[in-house]
Amino acid sequence: MEKLWILLISFVSISLVNCAPYSNISNSSDEFENSYVGILISPILSPEISREIEIYWSHTKYRPGDKIGLYIEKPRDDLEPIFIMEPNIPVGIAKTGVQADFIPSVKLNFTKQCLKYHVAWLRTGMVRKENCLKTEPTWMADMRCILKNQRMRDIFLPGTHDTSAYTKTDMLLPETLVTKYAITQDEDVLGQLIYGARYLDIRVGYYGAEEIQWWGSHGLVPVVPLQTVIDDVKIFLDNTDEIVIFDVQEFPVGFGKDFSVHRKLVAFLEDQFADYIIPKSFSWSSTLDTIWSSGKRLIIGYDEQNVVGMYDNLWPSVHQQWGNVQKVDELYEYLNKIETNALSSLKVNPRSAMAELTPKAWDIFLDRLGGLRKMAEEVDAKITIWYNTKWQLSANIVSVDFIKATGIVEAALEWNIRRFNNSFPIECKANN
Repeated sequence: MEKLWILLISFVSISLVNCAPYSNISNSSDEFENSYVGILISPILSPEISREIEIYWSHTKYRPGDKIGLYIEKPRDDLEPIFIMEPNIPVGIAKTGVQADFIPSVKLNFTKQCLKYHVAWLRTGMVRKENCLKTEPTWMADMRCILKNQRMRDIFLPGTHDTSAYTKTDMLLPETLVTKYAITQDEDVLGQLIYGARYLDIRVGYYGAEEIQWWGSHGLVPVVPLQTVIDDVKIFLDNTDEIVIFDVQEFPVGFGKDFSVHRKLVAFLEDQFADYIIPKSFSWSSTLDTIWSSGKRLIIGYDEQNVVGMYDNLWPSVHQQWGNVQKVDELYEYLNKIETNALSSLKVNPRSAMAELTPKAWDIFLDRLGGLRKMAEEVDAKITIWYNTKWQLSANIVSVDFIKATGIVEAALEWNIRRFNNSFPIECKANN
C-alpha cells in the first residue's frame, strides 16, 4: 500500500476552475488554485465517537508551517479553529476527533448550503483556501449550460451502492452481524440525493404474503419499505430540476422464474412514478437537454432484459462493474483497469464503477473484515484521491458506500466543469 500512495501522490494536480459556485473557494495565488481541502464524515460507529470529521487535502506545493484548521463558522484570519494540524505530505487524510452533528434530511432544504463545519488552509496565519461540509441538491440543473449537450454516459455522476440499505439515527445502536454487513448508507434516500447522488442502486425484495410487500433490500435482508424510497425520490424531484437514475439492479427475494412478480413490480413503479418517468424512447444516447425538454426527469433502469422489452417506461439497466475484492490494493487494480479501458470505449450506455470492497460469504459468517463500515473507512477516502487525481477524465457513474465518507460528489462536480471547459457554449462562458 505504501507504493500505491506514492503512485497516487505522483498524479496529484487538481486545478480548480473559475466556475462559481463549484470551485473550491480560493482567495490566493495561482499556487492555491492547484490545491484542495475538504471535509469527510467517517462511517465508523463506536462508543467513543461516531460521525467523526476527517480532513482531506491535496497541495503539491505545501510548505513547512502551513496548517489546516477546522471551524464551526466561515473561517477568518482572526478566528480560532476547533482543530488544527500541520500537513507533512502533499496528499492526506487526518482524523480530527470532532463528532459531526446528526442532521436528518427533513432539516435540509433544496438550496445548496454549508452545514456548520468549515475547513481552511492557513499560511502565516492567514486563510488561503477554504471549503465546507455542504449539500448539493441542484448541481446538475445549475450546470445545465455546461452539461446540456452531454449524455449520461459522458458525465461524472455520483452514485450510492445499495441505496435503500440505510440507517439514520442520532443514537448509537449496537451492531449485529446482520447490520454490520447489510447497512451501506447513513442517509435516507432523500438525504443521499440532497448531498449530490444522482444514481440510485435499488435492490427489491417481494413478500407477497405480508402487509408490506415491496422492500428495498440488501441481499436477503429487507431494510426499508420500497414505498419510503419512492416517496423520497418524488419529494426530491418535486423540489428540484435534477435528473435521477432509479436503477433496479437485483431481485433477491420473491421473484420466480416467470415474469409475474416482475409485472407486478413494474405496475407498482409505473403507478407511483407516473408523473416523473422518462420513456425509453428517449434512450441513453439522448443529451441531458433532450431529457429536460421532455418535462420528465426520472430514468428507471431495470436489470432484466426480457422485462425491459415489454415496457416503454423501462430503460436497460446501467452496467455495474464489480471487482468483488476484499483488499484496497486489489480494488485499486480493478478500478484502474476499467477506467483505463473506458478511455477508449465508444459505448453509449452508462456504466457504474462499484467502488467498494465486497465481503465473501465466509467473511461475513466469521466477521473477518469487521463489517461494511470498517471496510468503507479503509477505502472511501482513497476513492476520493483516485478519482480526483487519476481517473477524473474517464469516470462515469461512481457508486460508493456511505457517500459522505467520500469526496466523490465534489470530485464529480469539479471534473464535469473541467472536462467540458473547452466546449462551453458561448452563453455559458459569458456566465462564468
